[in-house]
Amino acid sequence: MKMQPQQLTETAVSTLRGLSQEEAATRRAQGLGNTMPVKSSRSYAQIVRENVFNPINDLLYVLGIALVALGRVNDALVSVGVVLLNVAVSVIQEVRAKRVLDQIALLTRPRTTVIRTGQEQSVDPGDIVKGDVLLVRPGDQIVVDGPVLSTERVDVDESLLTGESDLIEKRPGDQLYSGSFCVNGSAFYQAEKVGAQSVAYGLAAGARAFRRVYTPLQREINLVIRVILLVAVFLEFLMVLSALTNTITFVEFVQRSVVIVGIVPIGLILAIAVAYTLGAVRIVRKGALVQQANAIESLSNVDMLCMD
Repeated sequence: MKMQPQQLTETAVSTLRGLSQEEAATRRAQGLGNTMPVKSSRSYAQIVRENVFNPINDLLYVLGIALVALGRVNDALVSVGVVLLNVAVSVIQEVRAKRVLDQIALLTRPRTTVIRTGQEQSVDPGDIVKGDVLLVRPGDQIVVDGPVLSTERVDVDESLLTGESDLIEKRPGDQLYSGSFCVNGSAFYQAEKVGAQSVAYGLAAGARAFRRVYTPLQREINLVIRVILLVAVFLEFLMVLSALTNTITFVEFVQRSVVIVGIVPIGLILAIAVAYTLGAVRIVRKGALVQQANAIESLSNVDMLCMD
């Protein structure tokens, strides 16, 4: 049944007359409008920079330069080439993930009904301001957060927010959340949290957010490599001192430096990079979205996946 403000008591009518056009314009000018700033997780430049230059890749670049200086050009090309291949695959999949995540929206941006000066008006959700009174009917999406002002009963589907498919009954004073749908009944409610303060915006922003998390294997390997690298740097320092004091010849210095560089497990790093890359490519072929290559290792440790 369609609810009209004149059907309510005089006190309720006074409350449900809503804002005037002048009041709405003033609040919008004060920054109280339902504007949704779209924040991308990362820029394309950040994605490229973070994949090309990271601690492991920087180490391999330095080792590649050292190998070239020591005359092992082929080894340097293999090491750096595999790294660049891994970078290319990672950049492509992260750009794809970025584009999909930037399109995430819990609100379909339909037109909604707002009460202005006691009259119903169909407006774009972006025209809503804090304090507006809105009317929601079956099939309407709730576009801002706020308390129910008047209703006999309204059943709301909050599955997009909570994952629960059961309808939630709302009474006067109960909170309605953006991103949910009215299934049964109708109600007047007031815009209390709009724009970036709404629940729907917070959930969408959280899904878009990028978090770089290292897996246990990555942390252990990084620790081993740092320790070995410190040992290699110390031994190389001793070789430089020996060369400067003429204890060893330049030829001996180069030969020993090659051996020292060889103790750094470049092959282990490359093997992990290749494994992550191949795993990501296989999962992408199945239609899954891979935001970080190391998620492959995390997924391999999952014994049970529960979905609502």
